[in-house]
Amino acid sequence: MYRRLFLCGPSGCGKTTMIRNALGGALAEAGGFVTERAVGADGRLLGYELLPAAAAAGVEGFAPLRFLDYTGELPTRDNEVFRGEAVRLLQEAEYYPFAVLDEIGGFELVIPQFRAQLGSFLSSPVPCVGVIKAPAGVEELQARFGLGEKFPALARRLREALENDPETLVLDVSGRGDERAAQALCDWAAAYT
Repeated sequence: MYRRLFLCGPSGCGKTTMIRNALGGALAEAGGFVTERAVGADGRLLGYELLPAAAAAGVEGFAPLRFLDYTGELPTRDNEVFRGEAVRLLQEAEYYPFAVLDEIGGFELVIPQFRAQLGSFLSSPVPCVGVIKAPAGVEELQARFGLGEKFPALARRLREALENDPETLVLDVSGRGDERAAQALCDWAAAYT
């Protein structure tokens, strides 16, 4: 059984929902973090926010931190979320029975503090499950935020490192209802939660 399992696929194909379904109530015991869409009353996307993984299970008392904001004329990003809170959540994740990293491989990779802590966490013995940004998503972020050529190289290196790690499985998800991914998640949850 792989100690780390990462799903990869197009945005909106159900990766996060599959993880939450497989973990069920155990999500409240997870370290790490989740990213959530912030949506206005009119259904318009306002941005993306970072929360501790347990908040996704309904554990209260956490304020979401918006790291991508789409409310202005142009989208903006807040790097400080990944210099501070995300680093702290990765540090603390090493003390939990397992962690959720939903998602990694985005613009946070250009932040040295986050990149270093992610490397430290991924070399720890803590089992984790999560989502890694698909190559098409990397290209979209690069274009939207002018991230330069270093960003896709960092994303590619992260994916290659995970794919070459014998304790990690990166599973490409075909879409909602991907039975292979759902089964892999159930097997992982049975082994580690």
